[in-house]
Amino acid sequence: MKKGAIVLINERLPRQPKSNSQKVAKVIGKYGRKYQHHIYAVGTTLIIASQIMPAQAFGLFDPTQQALTCMFGTTGALGNAAINALPGVINAAITVMLFIYFVASGVKVANALGDGQEVTQMVQQPVGIFFITLVLFIAQNILFAGITAAC
Repeated sequence: MKKGAIVLINERLPRQPKSNSQKVAKVIGKYGRKYQHHIYAVGTTLIIASQIMPAQAFGLFDPTQQALTCMFGTTGALGNAAINALPGVINAAITVMLFIYFVASGVKVANALGDGQEVTQMVQQPVGIFFITLVLFIAQNILFAGITAAC
């Protein structure tokens, strides 16, 4: 340090006023964090409940689930309920995990935006996971295009 330089350690810089988008992000992050467990519970319940109703079944990897159902539905596994239910359980588990991951990431990003933080590093992983999921979704739709529930 230079001789005669004065360093004020506890001096605060003047705060910049928050923009309207930061205020909105802060509110979304606040309520998202407050109610995130409710969002997880409702989303998980809807995903699982729709899996047990075949007419309303959905999932990111539904064609793969149908292909696995055909694979596990061989003559040796006809009486085994656990093995027959495995494709639906795998599909529901992957869908629930991705849902919870994206909700948690969204809440984290909204909180960071509301605080005025730089979020480029925080957004890279969820965007990467989104594109990987998109590629897997497209690939399984091409690979299992002709598979039906009747095999």
